[in-house]
Amino acid sequence: MAPLDSRLRLTADLLFAKLLVWVAMVGRDADLTQDAHLYFADRYSRLAQVHRLKGRASRTRDLERKAREHLDAAGFDGPPYAAAMALPRPRRFVITDEVSRTSLDGPDDAA
Repeated sequence: MAPLDSRLRLTADLLFAKLLVWVAMVGRDADLTQDAHLYFADRYSRLAQVHRLKGRASRTRDLERKAREHLDAAGFDGPPYAAAMALPRPRRFVITDEVSRTSLDGPDDAA
């Protein structure tokens, strides 16, 4: 649990996010995005952890259920699997001499 995870802060995060979703959906038939579902799942699971530490078992179960519903709606099936990745070999280092050999004799008419 992060040090800033307080019951008040997490509840305020959830209420504000719900308000934003409500405002965004007024007059529209829209669904939450995958990222929004993951955000709600994260906040609900953190709030459940806070309630677990306070000994509130029934509230913990309710919040964990809501977090699981949002994870399922987001299509989350666990962290990504590790895979061996390979990059191509870098090209050989090329040394270039990019210096002007001509001098500009004349007035500076830049302005």
